[in-house]
Amino acid sequence: MENAAQTAIQRLTALQDLDRVVREKTEQVQALKKEMEAAENRLAQQRQLAETKRNEREALDKQRREIESVIEADEARMKDRRMRLNRVRNERELQALRYEIEQGKEVNRTREEELLALLEAGEVAAATADEATRVLAEIESGAQTQTAEYRQRIRELEAAIAGSMAERERMVAGLETRLLRRYEQIFARRGGMAVVEVRNGICQGCFMNLPPQFFNELQRANDVRTCPNCHRILCWRPE
Repeated sequence: MENAAQTAIQRLTALQDLDRVVREKTEQVQALKKEMEAAENRLAQQRQLAETKRNEREALDKQRREIESVIEADEARMKDRRMRLNRVRNERELQALRYEIEQGKEVNRTREEELLALLEAGEVAAATADEATRVLAEIESGAQTQTAEYRQRIRELEAAIAGSMAERERMVAGLETRLLRRYEQIFARRGGMAVVEVRNGICQGCFMNLPPQFFNELQRANDVRTCPNCHRILCWRPE
């Protein structure tokens, strides 16, 4: 008949298998949540970019309209000056009016050049804004489907984890509290490998030879033993 130590180790071995499954599913949930967060960040960044490009286009459009308004007002003033040329008889006033007209022409040329630059910049800004909006719509469309898939998978994994945790409660019932605590500490420290087999006198956790005397005692032991090298719980089965 199996002694109490062997029975406890068998239960711990089964518990370890279950805990590994829970750990793996939990890591999958965390990974999916990180992917969802990354996708949400990408979407937020694209929304910000699209808004920035729209604002840039609107700002250029506003500048263009302002320049056009100024040019229109200047042209009205130029027309008025030209009409006054025919009425002025004083040479001094005539020279001053002609000077104003020439200066106005120069100012208008500068403003028309500025307007042309704004028109070109506006076309580029409009194309950039349209592209940013198109990419945003594309990301939003894909994100909705992807997020729905992620959430469904997370729900499935969390349901499986909940079922495994309920099973775990039943498995740990009856285990000695101190032994369970020791197992859980080793499981956490040793990457999910708390219980390991001994084969041909070698610990399968650290692959170190067990001292001969220790190995002989392990085969006859009625208590739970741990590896003197890696401190994992040892499981020995007769060859």
